[in-house]
Amino acid sequence: MKDNGHIFDYSAITDNIYIGSDLCKGMVCPVHGPEFEKLGILVELNLSAEKKEIPPDGIDVYAWIPTGDKHAPTQDQLDLGTALVDEAVKKEKKIYIHCKNGHGRGPTIVAAYLIRYQGKLVDEAIEYITEKRGETHLEGVQKEALRTFLERWSK
Repeated sequence: MKDNGHIFDYSAITDNIYIGSDLCKGMVCPVHGPEFEKLGILVELNLSAEKKEIPPDGIDVYAWIPTGDKHAPTQDQLDLGTALVDEAVKKEKKIYIHCKNGHGRGPTIVAAYLIRYQGKLVDEAIEYITEKRGETHLEGVQKEALRTFLERWSK
């Protein structure tokens, strides 16, 4: 959806997990709030380090894990981010996970969630996400972080 330069681009990965972008101008996006309300999204996880934002009204939980573009979240950030995703899913709350474009950092957190809580391997998790969000393309450093994450959580 596009409104006066504000863009709302997202993909449903599961019934409760959405990956999207934050291509809006300014610190407050007039599009996200109404769209979140329509979709029933109550939790937002922002991975974009390059832009601080004010979360829309109507959100129960907002978390910011600042990660540079084309970089991977740290292992601690992956632990905390996946725990938030899992809590949202267990409580049947819809969560919107985004970076700037929704192609690398957002999908990395969701892949880590699928690895940690659904037992997927790295390539399986990435493929699962890419089937739902075709523009997904993780950087080598993000895939390596997921391999390390898998090693840590498969012990």
